[in-house]
Amino acid sequence: MTFEWISNDGDSAAFIAIDNQRRFYLSAGTRALLDNPTALIFGYDKVNKRIIAAKPDVVRAVNVRPYPFDKRWYASARSFIKKAGISKSSLPLRFYYVGRDYGNGELPAGSYAFELGDYNSPDGGLTPTFPR
Repeated sequence: MTFEWISNDGDSAAFIAIDNQRRFYLSAGTRALLDNPTALIFGYDKVNKRIIAAKPDVVRAVNVRPYPFDKRWYASARSFIKKAGISKSSLPLRFYYVGRDYGNGELPAGSYAFELGDYNSPDGGLTPTFPR
């Protein structure tokens, strides 16, 4: 018999998931990257399928209510899914961290970009700066 011990190292990738229950989930990598946020504001690039995330105390978006996260790192994504035009049948989705302040200065400082995994965006995609 041959076997190998397998360590429970966990997944260090920084990603934001939207699950079948229409909730955001922040991975451990994302929580570390964003310093354990209790709430976030989100934007969405429909063409390139990117979520833009920011802490509401860092980026002051006018008339935008933040999404509060519970102690298990979930937040309701129902209004986001509806306004972004994401089909419920396409869930779950996972968006991986690809960088900060992307978009030729279009985004405010303090924003983080997360790109849909396995999607070839029209702009050629961003080079991930964190392991997937």
